[in-house]
Amino acid sequence: MGPGRAHAALQETWHLQKMKALLIMNPGSRSGRGKKSWASIESRLREAGADLRCAHTGGPDDACKLARAAADRDTIVAVGGDGTINGVLDGLLQSRRTDIRMGVIYTGTSPDFCRFNNIPTKPEAAMRTLLAGHSSPRDAARINYRDSSGNIVTAHFACSCNIGLGAAVARRANSTRRYLGDACGTGLAVLRALAAKEPADLELELDGEKLTLPAADNLTVAKNPYIASGLKLKLDLAPADGRLWALGVHNKSRAGLLALVPGFYSGEVVSAPGVFLRGCHRLKVRASVPREVEFDGDPRGFLPAEIELLPKAFELISDPL
Repeated sequence: MGPGRAHAALQETWHLQKMKALLIMNPGSRSGRGKKSWASIESRLREAGADLRCAHTGGPDDACKLARAAADRDTIVAVGGDGTINGVLDGLLQSRRTDIRMGVIYTGTSPDFCRFNNIPTKPEAAMRTLLAGHSSPRDAARINYRDSSGNIVTAHFACSCNIGLGAAVARRANSTRRYLGDACGTGLAVLRALAAKEPADLELELDGEKLTLPAADNLTVAKNPYIASGLKLKLDLAPADGRLWALGVHNKSRAGLLALVPGFYSGEVVSAPGVFLRGCHRLKVRASVPREVEFDGDPRGFLPAEIELLPKAFELISDPL
């Protein structure tokens, strides 16, 4: 049986079975407001006949641990924001189970994963999508980076990774968005990060080709063109097209960086003069000074890092692409 027919047979099996779902729910999403919808989510899914188990996260690594340890479930549903989605994705890929689908009921603030993957962001619409059960394979990326003690950490992402300014923006935005809102909080974080910028030379290896990105302020490695809170890249990307893009901003003054900001909101920064852009499947990144690494919305660790595309790595429930 070929891959296409095998996928179709697996889809039919999932559709005919009663959904056995683990809901991994983040009480801190949307500054605690997301959990107001929990009761209606559970009630709606149980009324539809789903066999539910619910688990609540209490720390940043809990979603990953819960997804990795899930047993007797055929669907794991992230109920939260992009951080919860990333944790569920990471745990699912670390478990190496191919018989589990991933679903999302979004209760966060910046729905970049959902927008790219055609998942409704309103809970009621998301539940209809989940219960309809249409799924298809999606790409992900595996990343090896260093923690604060220098230990190698392996994780996964499905949106983007930023090295340099992007990590500083994420750190600041995560603390200001709860007071200023998503767009304003992220915009202020961008301006504060630009004011404090400290460029560094990045040593890259893209699909075996070595090169230097001098005086780099940020390197974005994108599987998803939506970076965060309205920031985006106008790239030819699809959720399962087997491609990553690397975009580097370097040799720019503060005024030069500020001039690029509108292009990050329109997506046109990809064609701005002096911006590095290259498609790739695997890359390595080093720097002679500490550089922070962020992916899927949260600062994680430091360089050196290695990133590799994982084609069609997981099965995601969504509306048809």
